[in-house]
Amino acid sequence: MKEKKIKITVIGAGSWGTTLSVMLAKEGNDINLWTHREATYNEILSFRRNSNYTKELSIPNNVKPFIVKNMGFDIDTEMIIFAVPSHALREVVKDFYKYIEPLNAVRCILNVAKGFETGTNLRLSEVLEQSLPPGLKKRTCSLSGPNIAFEVARDLPSVSVITSKNMEILKFLQPVLSTKAFRVYTNNDIVGVEIGGAVKNIIAIASGISDGLGYGANTKASLVTRGLYELSKFGIHMGANPLTFSGAAGMGDLIATCISSHSRNRGVGERLGRGEQIDDIMKSMYMVAEGVETTRSVYEIAKNRGIEVPITESVYEIIYNNLSPEKSVEKLMNRKFKPEIEDLT
Repeated sequence: MKEKKIKITVIGAGSWGTTLSVMLAKEGNDINLWTHREATYNEILSFRRNSNYTKELSIPNNVKPFIVKNMGFDIDTEMIIFAVPSHALREVVKDFYKYIEPLNAVRCILNVAKGFETGTNLRLSEVLEQSLPPGLKKRTCSLSGPNIAFEVARDLPSVSVITSKNMEILKFLQPVLSTKAFRVYTNNDIVGVEIGGAVKNIIAIASGISDGLGYGANTKASLVTRGLYELSKFGIHMGANPLTFSGAAGMGDLIATCISSHSRNRGVGERLGRGEQIDDIMKSMYMVAEGVETTRSVYEIAKNRGIEVPITESVYEIIYNNLSPEKSVEKLMNRKFKPEIEDLT
């Protein structure tokens, strides 16, 4: 059963933040949407569009944009969604600290980015626990799953997963986020859900490289299955529940991101496979492809912990050491013989 309609603040008006705002507004909730750029604020206010991120998607009137100079939270805000890139999360929380510290009515802080913090290699729930006001640290949760914003914005059916150490938050949040086209499940394995959402972006880059090289379905299927194995192995070493990776936040998100034409990470990989340089690709993109920095984080964590992640290593070498995509394929295909499945527990 749905609870009463609530007031929600979404921090970040990128494609996912805007899409979630529209989805939740259509359910009757009142949304405050923070935009980093004044031009975005003006466009939403005047034309009910955010064309740089969500094209022609109509933004309902109960989504109210705001920027720093007209800062102010409704005192009744019950939920705050952070929809900013992983590398910016800590700094954005810091910027909003004094505004959210006194908000005793806030029932949960939801992160919807997927990645690790650059430099520290922390999961994003760990970043929130370190950076939020003390009274809000235990009210955090994360959203993950096969959620291509372009499709969610068009009410195409999909599922998602929310995770938290606090089961009361999950009980509150599940009906709030669920719609007729967006079915939300709960999972208390926050390590597994966050790792699944982050690491799948690396495999998606690899899948895009395969597309750019002109390879076919056999190669894509091989990358997805071996990528799921690699993701699971990495996650289990980090303390995740193995079953999480067979669900929507693991296999589901992986498949969607590896095959979708709207996946930014797959798109980066495709351009790499065609011979473009990573610096040129990144400069040409308006939106963030989280997998590029995630590759560095997972590579560093795996090296420090002695975890074998051959696909990640290949993507890392292509992005950061200029290894040619063709050479990376040769290296992967000539690894030593081994069983397909090994006991990861």
